[in-house]
Amino acid sequence: MRNIAKKLTFGAAAAAALTLSAAGSAQADVLTGWVGPAGTNSTGVVFLNTSTIINSPALRAESKIYSSFGQTVPTAEIGVRARLFKSGALCEATTYRYNPRPAAEFTLGTTATCGSGWYNSHGFTAVWDGTSSYKEALTFPTNPLEWIDPTASPSARSANTGPSFDSGTNGSGQTFGSGESATNDAELPDLVAAIGDDGVTVGYVRKSDLVDGPAENPQAAAAQSGAGRTVPLLDQDGKTQLGTFTLR
Repeated sequence: MRNIAKKLTFGAAAAAALTLSAAGSAQADVLTGWVGPAGTNSTGVVFLNTSTIINSPALRAESKIYSSFGQTVPTAEIGVRARLFKSGALCEATTYRYNPRPAAEFTLGTTATCGSGWYNSHGFTAVWDGTSSYKEALTFPTNPLEWIDPTASPSARSANTGPSFDSGTNGSGQTFGSGESATNDAELPDLVAAIGDDGVTVGYVRKSDLVDGPAENPQAAAAQSGAGRTVPLLDQDGKTQLGTFTLR
C-alpha cells in the first residue's frame, strides 16, 4: 500500500505565529491561554484551568488548575500533565503529577527545549470526583511565542524554522501527524509527531506510548513516584526507530 501523505512544513502554532504583528521579535514574554472549566469535585468546589508559555529566562510551558474561590482540597485531588509544542510537534510531555499537600491550585511545567522556533502550551488537568474517578479537562492552547536558543550559532538563530513532518496513513494502516489539535487522547493519530530527546530529530511517538490518563484514585496518585518513562521515536512507518522520547 502506498503511503498517503501531505507535507506539513508548519504546524498550527507556526501558522498562527505568522499572523502576529510581533513576528520576528524574540523579546522576553509570557502568554496565557483562555481560562477554561476544569470540573467540580464532590463537595461542589468548581475548578478552572489555563496554560502559559514563557520564553525567558528559560523556555517553559505550564498548565495550571485552581479552585475558582481559593478553596483548598486534600492531597492528590487535583492533577496536571503539561505539554510543550513546537510548530505542531511535541517537544515535551509530562506524566500526571498531583498536589503533594492540601492546596487550592497546582501548576506543572516542562523543562525541555527543541531549538529556536515558535512554541505553545497545551495541557490537561484532572479533578477527583470524590467517588470513582478523576475528571479530565483540556486546557485552551496559548498563542505561539518565539524562543531563541541562546547557545545556537547566529546562522541557526536566524533560520528559526519549524520541524517538518508528514500527515497521512502508512502502509500498515496507521494514521500519523500532529496531535496538537486533539481535544483528548482518543483523537490523537496512531503516531504523533514529536521531537526526540536530542532536541533535533523529528519523528513520531505511538499514541499507546504517549497516553497517560489520571490515576485510579488519590491514594494511587499520592503513591506515584513521579518518574517519567522513555519510549521509541519512530519513522512514519511505525517500525523504524529514529531515537527516543521521554515523558518526564
